Amino acid sequence: MPWLEEVEKTLSDTFWNVELVQNLETSSVNSPYLCVFWAASCRESSDSLFNEGSKFSNLITTMGDVHHIFPKQYLIDNGINDKAKYNQVANFTYLDTPTNIAVGKDEPGKYFTKVFEQCKTGEYHIGNLKSEDAIKKNLADNCVPLEIKDWTFKDYEKFLTERRKLMAKKIRAYYEKL
Repeated sequence: MPWLEEVEKTLSDTFWNVELVQNLETSSVNSPYLCVFWAASCRESSDSLFNEGSKFSNLITTMGDVHHIFPKQYLIDNGINDKAKYNQVANFTYLDTPTNIAVGKDEPGKYFTKVFEQCKTGEYHIGNLKSEDAIKKNLADNCVPLEIKDWTFKDYEKFLTERRKLMAKKIRAYYEKL
């Protein structure tokens, strides 16, 4: 398949590390790059954010809620009013409804910290992750930077940049396994 070889020549490190990351800078839920990211998450059998055993693929196909990792209202309340900004695809994930309700409109630093604290208290209000190692793996699987627990709206752009890079790495790994 010579045409495939020609196409693959364009998939240089620059494509994966720069162009793909830039293409993830969109608010279109119909973005082919977002769709491939979701496909990678399904193929990898990733657990949904905060929930061990609740597969991303189940949420995307049947009963998941699209969730803004930095909640939309939180961003608006803090001066990020541009729909194209708060609806960036790098700010989206799928959550089950109870988890989405538990997170609510809290800032990420607050609700991610609660998830870490649950490991110590044994009282689970957001998801079901029972150890810090499980949380770290879950964040990595969902391409969420670990530092998010320390971030506020002032770090939103940094979050988007870092998450896009992680999403691009996941897409690349998915492609290379095809």
